[in-house]
Order: sequence, then C-alpha cells, then structure tokens
Amino acid sequence: MRLSIIIPVYNAEQYLQKCLESVFNQNLSPQDYEILCINDGSTDASLSILNKFQEENTNVKVVSTENKGPAHARNRGLNSAKGNYITFLDSDDLIYPNTLSEILNKLEEERIEILYPMIHFYDEKDNLLEKSKIENNSKINIGLRQERRTLPATFYKRELVGEMRFPEEVLVGEDTVFNAKVQSKAQRVSFEKIPYYKYLVRPNSLSKKAITEEGYQGFINAITILDEYKNQQFSPENAEAQEYFDKVILVFMTRIVELHILPNLYQPKYKELKKLLSEKGYWHLAKTIAEKYPYFDTSFSKMARHQKKLIFKTKVYQLLQKLKQ
Repeated sequence: MRLSIIIPVYNAEQYLQKCLESVFNQNLSPQDYEILCINDGSTDASLSILNKFQEENTNVKVVSTENKGPAHARNRGLNSAKGNYITFLDSDDLIYPNTLSEILNKLEEERIEILYPMIHFYDEKDNLLEKSKIENNSKINIGLRQERRTLPATFYKRELVGEMRFPEEVLVGEDTVFNAKVQSKAQRVSFEKIPYYKYLVRPNSLSKKAITEEGYQGFINAITILDEYKNQQFSPENAEAQEYFDKVILVFMTRIVELHILPNLYQPKYKELKKLLSEKGYWHLAKTIAEKYPYFDTSFSKMARHQKKLIFKTKVYQLLQKLKQ
C-alpha cells in the first residue's frame, strides 16, 4: 500500500462529510491508499458519518477511542498505518482533487522521506486568505538543514517515522515536537509547489488551552523531550544538530514568555524557565528573546521595569488620542 491518511475526528459533523469526500475525489485506486479515521470520543453525529463511509468504501477504517486529544488519536492511527507513506488531515480541512497521485509519484521517484506540498488558507466564507510560501522548490536537503513546517499537510516515509509518536504530555505543540524529531533523522526532505491542502482558519479552542497551566506544563515538557532526544541521537560536536534543536526549543521558550510570563509579569515562571534552560544549556537563547523583549536575558526586575514603562507609554498615547477626538 502506498499511502495512509490519518484523520483525527472530534465533533466535526459540520465539516466531516466534505473532508472525506475530498479524500475520495482522487485519481488513485482504493488499493493504493487507506483512510484511518480516529473518532476521538465525539458526542455529535461524527461517528455516524464515519461509519457510513466505512460501509461504502473498502479502504476506510474507523477506530473509536475515549476523548484523549489529537496527539493520542494520531498515535492510534500511526499504530495501524500500513502505507509506505503517512500523512495527516484535519477533519475540518480539504485536499484538492486529483493531487495525491502527483505527490505520491514525486515521493517515490525522488525517494523523498518528507515532503511539504502547498497549503492554501481559507476563512469560513471560503475566501482565500493566503498561500504557503515555498522557497527552494524541489531542492532536496537533509533534515537538519531543511526548513520545517508543522501543519498537517506533510508526507512522511513510514520507515523514517518508525516508533516515534506524538507526545501526549504536550497539550499544544505536540506536532512541532513530532515533526522536529522525525525530520532530524531524514536525509531527503523537500518542499514542492503542488497545490494540495485547503486549510480552514477558524477560532480554535487549542489557543485557549495554550494559556492554561496544563498548556504551560506542556511547553516545559516539550523542551525536556527535545533536549533528551537530541542528546540521545546526536553528539555534542554536531553543530548542525545543536542549531536545529535550538530553533525548535526557542519556539517553546517564546510561547512561555509571551503567554505565561509577560501578560502578568509573572516572576515564578521566569525563574522556573531560566533554571530549566540554564541546567540544560539553552540560556544563550534568551539573547534572541531579548531582541524583542529587552532585558529578558539579564534579570526579571530589569525586564519587568521596561515592560511597565512600555505599558505606561501606551496608555498615555491612547489617552492623548482620545483627547484629540
């Protein structure tokens, strides 16, 4: 079998029918690909829709689980996947007609291990918002040198993924951790200007989860997981690996700073983050954050004073603007 498409589904009845129809509007034989639909404890009509597609199509498999989140659902799909390649599709998104065959041919002919096709972003009124920017089209790099992208529209060689799974202890950003680990081992990664994925941009509850205490702990977990993986797989002398993982860890550092430290100038989490990064050898990345948030790399008190001045200046400016009206 050439391809496994894994679709996590949770209360998606509004979008699911069109999503699944787009998967079958392809110039591929059913023997070429399987669709693994993981029903993540849906309480609406999603399971009924899935069962109907399973009854009518031999290459659809529905698995139901308790509601444990998208990471768990994707992992259930990975455990069952039989395709030479694996990709993911969110249940509110679509793929363009007759695109899978072109992508699969490219993967197989060029022996590509990870491929990033184009994504088009739409709002709920079906207005095109933007297209993904792809540079170095068709240039094949090793994973450590290739720019990453963590949205679902990514094709992975199943042998490359192996036993790697999405970290369920990371509430928001589990796809970033998974993608970074898998790509770090790849030898042939490429972007392709093949229009493929129609991504629906809509209010997402995950953004709300990111500001919770569980979301914060997930960011801390992500840093620890990435550091442990890097140390297990790469030597300290591998400069490319060090730079590669620095960039990913910086993503989670920035999320902690912007979502959990700056809003209320919360010193305990600043101290916890600094302690973790200092112990693991990443505090040098604080200089990068300080380029946007001055004094972050010096002390909490200096940074907090600077941020309070900015807040005060903003309030004064807003007041003056009101007086001019």
